[in-house]
Amino acid sequence: MTTTGYGDLTPDRSKPFEIVVAMLLMLSGITLTGLFIAFGASLLTRVHWVTMQGLRPVHRRGHIVICGAGSIGSAVIDLLLAHGRRLVVVELNPDATIVERAREQHFDLLTGDASRDTTLDLCNLAAAHSLIALTNVDTLNLEIALGARARNPTMPIVLRIAEASFAESIARHFEFETTFSAAALAAPEFVGLGRFAGSRGRVSFGGQEFAIGEIGSEAPSRALPPDAIAIAVSRADKFAIAHDLQDLGPDGRALIPVPISPFREGKDTLAAAAERFLQRS
Repeated sequence: MTTTGYGDLTPDRSKPFEIVVAMLLMLSGITLTGLFIAFGASLLTRVHWVTMQGLRPVHRRGHIVICGAGSIGSAVIDLLLAHGRRLVVVELNPDATIVERAREQHFDLLTGDASRDTTLDLCNLAAAHSLIALTNVDTLNLEIALGARARNPTMPIVLRIAEASFAESIARHFEFETTFSAAALAAPEFVGLGRFAGSRGRVSFGGQEFAIGEIGSEAPSRALPPDAIAIAVSRADKFAIAHDLQDLGPDGRALIPVPISPFREGKDTLAAAAERFLQRS
């Protein structure tokens, strides 16, 4: 403990200087030994805690980090896995279902708070493709995004923000171009589904807004407005770009956009477009 007591080196008791030096040597030995033991115990405890918490360094490259595995997060995981993407999912309180899915579908599941620096450091964000923050708390998603941007300024970041005005404010002040309000995205689809079964919401493109709808081969062609454009068709298990509705074929499905501007105010869904065209017919 003190490097003394073996008889090989002893202070001369008649010299106060040597006694003081010996005392300092003993105290420094005890201090250094205590620090060494404390550091080793802390390291072992942290490794054990990290293992128990499901936290471990991620060595993937080109992966997508998903923060939050709730109802929306689970759906996003399903879609990305269907496209063969490599995923790292961060969830504070994962349930048994998501743990089992991570084991079966071979994606990394980290149990921790994604807003903490220690958690983000484990996600290997420098080599990540993108990050999606999908927790239920808007400010937490923003905190996660800012932490991720500090580690990889060029990485695309998508935020789930409940309030549309808050989403616009974040996009304006923090230059997050991929900030979306879940409510604003879902509202047009819910309204459209209330009047037309094939409504899939709406998109903005080239300064115009378009209602997006899905139709089947059983739908009469006269039920569509004349400016409807078929952009894709699905037949059985094949998906292809469509040039016109003639490509639909039997038992097929088509995705079509319809410009909103030509239709009367207050009805900006595909249902309104189809309804107006039916009235003309």
